[in-house]
Amino acid sequence: MATLFIDYERLVRQTFEQKQANNKLPYGSLLLTPASFKDACVMRCTQGISRRDEKVVRAFCGDLDESKSCLSIIQRYDTDKFKPLVNYLNGKSKKTDPKNIELLAWLIDLPGRPWEMGKSYSGEPNADPPLSDTNPEAGELGTIEYPTGNPPANERNTPAGIIGFTGIPIGLQRENEKESVETKTEEAGKQVKKGRSTKRLAATVVLSLVLATGGAWLWKSIYTGPDYSGGCMYWSEDHYKPIACDQKIPNVMIIALDTVKVKNFRKITTPDTITYLAIGKVWYSKIDNKFEFYTSGGEHPIVYGRRLKPITKYIIDLYIHPGTITNSN
Repeated sequence: MATLFIDYERLVRQTFEQKQANNKLPYGSLLLTPASFKDACVMRCTQGISRRDEKVVRAFCGDLDESKSCLSIIQRYDTDKFKPLVNYLNGKSKKTDPKNIELLAWLIDLPGRPWEMGKSYSGEPNADPPLSDTNPEAGELGTIEYPTGNPPANERNTPAGIIGFTGIPIGLQRENEKESVETKTEEAGKQVKKGRSTKRLAATVVLSLVLATGGAWLWKSIYTGPDYSGGCMYWSEDHYKPIACDQKIPNVMIIALDTVKVKNFRKITTPDTITYLAIGKVWYSKIDNKFEFYTSGGEHPIVYGRRLKPITKYIIDLYIHPGTITNSN
């Protein structure tokens, strides 16, 4: 069964809390601070990043400059921009932007990310797959396998995978978190230095693959999907806005999402700019002796059941530019 975005969001948060409680996050327990999350993103980038995850990072930072690597983008990104995600995780806010959810899914290495409409996500809550490394040929992340079944000595302290749950309450781990953060950060720093040359080369290969796909593809991938993931929309003054179907706004009707209307349906707030060229392109409605004009036909966005009418030369001459009417007598 397909997973709705609201369920995917719940899965990402639950997985993060489970890994935080079990101290099994990739880089040790995370303090719920913007600086801590930024540092984790920097370390995650140094381990190699797939094309799929690079799109998530670029969308989060809003930087489409393909001449910059994801590592440099994260390093230069304002630390305060991580605050909305932190506020969401510590309960100060109930909702957060979908791009924050996808960034968290990347940080915890959630299987199957990012969210796609019609796709099912389970999160595999009882599995603990190891951290992935970059496969230069495929541009995706793969699992490192060792002939003996055990990693080399210098890698045995590398944190395990992402999804796992032992049932330990989060509150019982708080006292130990402060003591472990400094040690885990130091260990992660050593791993970064040891593999810097190889991973820098891998990152270069991945970036080259991303550049080859073209800017148009990247733009489309980032800006389609998450904006409409809620599945519904509502009218806001002069246009439709996408929204989650389970979200409620006082005195506002939530209706099924129509992406064409979200992009193209607008109320014309300066009707004096309408000319004869608008015939066939502008629609109107008369309510309480007041005219309203719109850029598309269909039903009125507020008065349900009332259909908009196409504008005519008569309406333009009589109600928009009455001074231009010529007297034929």
